[in-house]
Amino acid sequence: MNVTNARIEPTIEHGGTCRTYFMVPKEAMRAETEGSYLEYVSEFEISAGSHLEPHRHNTHEFYYVLKGRALMQIGTEKREVAPGDLIHIPPDAVHTIAPVGDEPLRALAFAASFLPPGGAGSEAEKAELPG
Repeated sequence: MNVTNARIEPTIEHGGTCRTYFMVPKEAMRAETEGSYLEYVSEFEISAGSHLEPHRHNTHEFYYVLKGRALMQIGTEKREVAPGDLIHIPPDAVHTIAPVGDEPLRALAFAASFLPPGGAGSEAEKAELPG
């Protein structure tokens, strides 16, 4: 599971006026995302005691945890995530996320999609988590 965080050394840019914390370095995903488009950028919230229905879709999807802790599952891998973590979900990987404890999870989500025009729809394909 690819989870990164901005607790790294910054790159000094823009004539020394900006410290940039690259969680995905420039050009690092060019080959994997060539031919895709930015499908969406959103914030989402999942209530404590609930979970995101396991699903899959043909996108590179990213969750950036803003508030709360959660158990992220991609395929058979599980990992606890916290504010500041950036999670990469590869195309067609079955995934789900569930808040841990009594607080909801709030996260930013965005995706680079390979779906044809009009193919995004409003619902992802429901899927079963592997073993």
